[in-house]
Amino acid sequence: MPAKWTKRINKAVFIAICSFCILTFSFCSYEPEPTSEAINLTFSTDTLQFDTLFAERLSITKRLKIINPSNKAINISSIGLRNQTDDFQLTLNGRTGSTFSDQLLLPEDSLLLLVSANIDQSDENNPFVIRDYLEVVNQENSQSVVFEAWGQNANYLSDSTLTCNSRWTNEKPYVLSGTILLDSACILNIEAGTKIYSATETFLVIDGTIQVEGTADSSVLFTNDRLDEPFASSAGQWGGIVFLGNSTNNYFKYTSIKNALFGLNLNVFNPDNEADVYMENCFVGNMAISSVISLNSDFAATNSVFYNTASSTVSHTGGGSAYYTHCTIANYFNTAREDPAALFSDLAVDNNENQILAPLEVQLLNTIIYGRIAGEIQFFEQNPGNLKLSFSHNLVRSGIEGLDNNSIQNQDPEFVEPNNDDFRLTPISPAIGAALDTEINQDVIGTKRDDAPDIGAYEFIEE
Repeated sequence: MPAKWTKRINKAVFIAICSFCILTFSFCSYEPEPTSEAINLTFSTDTLQFDTLFAERLSITKRLKIINPSNKAINISSIGLRNQTDDFQLTLNGRTGSTFSDQLLLPEDSLLLLVSANIDQSDENNPFVIRDYLEVVNQENSQSVVFEAWGQNANYLSDSTLTCNSRWTNEKPYVLSGTILLDSACILNIEAGTKIYSATETFLVIDGTIQVEGTADSSVLFTNDRLDEPFASSAGQWGGIVFLGNSTNNYFKYTSIKNALFGLNLNVFNPDNEADVYMENCFVGNMAISSVISLNSDFAATNSVFYNTASSTVSHTGGGSAYYTHCTIANYFNTAREDPAALFSDLAVDNNENQILAPLEVQLLNTIIYGRIAGEIQFFEQNPGNLKLSFSHNLVRSGIEGLDNNSIQNQDPEFVEPNNDDFRLTPISPAIGAALDTEINQDVIGTKRDDAPDIGAYEFIEE
């Protein structure tokens, strides 16, 4: 027989043998026999909790492991919700349902269950809790895990123009999505204790007047609509508040604005040294861009904290005015940056690449400007004489000469925990007792200032 035929026969025999082996092993694959004993399973947690969710909004997905700690295979006869409600959604092995049956669990192995929560709208205004139990049964041995979600009904606004002379109350939070416009000549009042939550890429656009009336005991909150970590503490989760050309007489009192691209973006273009936006006892920070962006507009703040942003924390360009009294402007954001915490310039370039050049008046009194980089305050003057600066009794990190005027340069203000947004003063702070005494007799949280007040938004109190 020719050699080439011998090779072909050998190859055919080899393929046949391989095929036989594959078929044999597939028919004889081993699947352990489940034990008839009841096995106590373990779980990655005994309570699966979801932070406050807004009605009709699905939560993030959480994971629950069901673990077989024994050296025997078991058959889980059922995995399901005790109350069979729609408040929780289960997914196992790519299938979604409320109950799963006959699940083989090998020795020392685990099943991964994906769980999400969905709160139905109810008539309750106050926060409420939804609770159910996951029951896992093998050989009549039933074990359970608590599922718990806090719910909150809300007022929902999406891509809408507000009714003129609206008032938002604190009975229910407001959940915003898209662009929410307050038209010119209209007023929006927001009462103390109101909470406003915004979805991704949501902007509150003010062409009229917004007046936010928080108090020391009942502040107003603007933040993102995801209250579970890591979203609850992440910058850039929504857009911010934008002010247009017709906007005037805006103020924020005892208000917190956080986790946006920017806090306030002023594009009013009517610099007359009368504040288009005034802030008192406010916190604005943890922004993906800036806390305050002011283009050829007028802004004033007292007893307020502007903090931790990826770019300049406050930016005033293209003219206008910027008045900061007893404020803390601090930037310890967790990424590298080159922009100073506070930028003041008579020159700006708008989104259409047009140059805007106008006089800028800056008043800084009893204010801390500090952060991680050496030059945390910058002044730029394109036209000599355009920048009018009043600077007194401040604490700044800067190499600029001539900023003395009873001020402190390059001495750490010794904040309590700036990386954690806590800008209270510690007992060794050089800001203590170094401010000019003014008529501002309380600090950002309502603490009485003494006869030798402290620089910054906080008055130090010996405990």
